[in-house]
Amino acid sequence: MTSAFSKLTLHSDQHPGRGIEIRSPVSGLVSAPDVLAGPVYQSGLIPDAVQVQLQGHQLVAPFSGIVTSADRGGHRVLLHHPNGLKLEIAFPPQTAQHTLGFHWLVATRSKINAGQPLLQFDAARLAPVCQPLYCILTLSDHPKIQRIHSKSGYVAAGVDPLFWLEFTPAVAS
Repeated sequence: MTSAFSKLTLHSDQHPGRGIEIRSPVSGLVSAPDVLAGPVYQSGLIPDAVQVQLQGHQLVAPFSGIVTSADRGGHRVLLHHPNGLKLEIAFPPQTAQHTLGFHWLVATRSKINAGQPLLQFDAARLAPVCQPLYCILTLSDHPKIQRIHSKSGYVAAGVDPLFWLEFTPAVAS
């Protein structure tokens, strides 16, 4: 369900071809949050989120910036872009207790470069607690973003765009 406050439009065909691209940090199938994501995401209370059913084993930096929230279990990752944009990547809550399924490749509060591997996850080790393995990606609200576009279907980490951002036109004074 899409929130009344959401700026996100999920497209089933080609992306709109405009705006700034943010590459996908994970590989898998993109969709709107469903029952697996839980009632908070599914209800639209947290706008501008997509769900990715994971098909890879690595999370890469979608842009250059800083990792500020990286719990050792790998459950939540918060990435900050220098312009103030924040991207949260949340794995299912049941994975929080299974730290052996996650291996960090960077320290928290590290500077990161676009395409840099940040986290490896072992889908086989996490399968007993979460099948299928998925994550929720949420963009924080930013005053300069007018619209957010995403495309449902398969994305490859560090290769395919996950989001396209349209910015509010500058007001002339």
